[in-house]
Amino acid sequence: MQAAVLTGYGGGERFELREIRRPEPGPGQLLVRVLAAGVNPIDWKLRQGSLRLLLPASFPLVLGFDVAGEVAAVGPEVADFEPGDAVYAMLDSRHGGGYAEYAIAGQAAAAPKPETLTWEEAAAIPVAGLTALQALRDLAGLQAGERAAVTGAAGGVGHLAVQIAAAAGARVTAVAGPGHQDFVRRLGAERAVDYTREDFTALAPPEDANQPEDADTYEVIFDAAGAYDFAGCEPALAPGGIYVTTRPGPAIFIAQLRAGLARLVDRRDARRAATLRAKPRGEDLTTLAELIAAGRLRPAIDRVLPLAEVRQAHAAGEAGHLQGKIVLRC
Repeated sequence: MQAAVLTGYGGGERFELREIRRPEPGPGQLLVRVLAAGVNPIDWKLRQGSLRLLLPASFPLVLGFDVAGEVAAVGPEVADFEPGDAVYAMLDSRHGGGYAEYAIAGQAAAAPKPETLTWEEAAAIPVAGLTALQALRDLAGLQAGERAAVTGAAGGVGHLAVQIAAAAGARVTAVAGPGHQDFVRRLGAERAVDYTREDFTALAPPEDANQPEDADTYEVIFDAAGAYDFAGCEPALAPGGIYVTTRPGPAIFIAQLRAGLARLVDRRDARRAATLRAKPRGEDLTTLAELIAAGRLRPAIDRVLPLAEVRQAHAAGEAGHLQGKIVLRC
């Protein structure tokens, strides 16, 4: 089978298109004929070697965690899928494997592909959608009527987070670049903030007599961009509010420790901090599919490129300022 193989840490030039052996599914696994694969920041961070301490790699290696395609074969102990099924998945192996004609997915990491989505749209959902859902629902416990700010609101995770928060009944402030203001409003944001002109942590309350006095604060700040720290966001959190980031590292560890100590003194009103690494869960993909079927969630595609142009896909992703996701057609 053909695959985009990473030959070592470095730039996009370390990718080579090669013929490699097709994998075989083991117990509880699916062999998926990949028709489209999403591109995510974790992919180029793995390629660069910036995650080598957390996720050490040996080469050659096939990256890519997002896939949409058809089940080609099933391993022993698979009961929920059969060959020919249309599926999408966040691959549950250490480094993915989706930049290829075939990939292995655990049956617990896969779900039926939403019928209304193209293959490319379905491949744009898993990592970003699971990140947004698990951050807002599981870590933040977002409730209807609460105020939520989403940074990086036009990007892969952010544009899905805005829609998920709006579907939950939250009042969403979307933080994005100047060219994406109308886009994030269409996603369901009540307020759009151009980060090049305004600081979303220091906004005046909306001019609405029905708003509470603390309407310039948020119960939830979801830093989908990984660009804001807890110290900068904490003053904008309502009492008991939570800051969630996608950026791991010492800074969030220290913030979590400090927030935990504050909660020992004031458990109800102390602000909280958390970081998220998305988990591959087929049941959560089913939840996202239900939102898609109800017309409450739709992925945006910045561009679709053939697998042979994986280098260009990574370069575009690293350059930033995307509107939605980059997807490879396999």
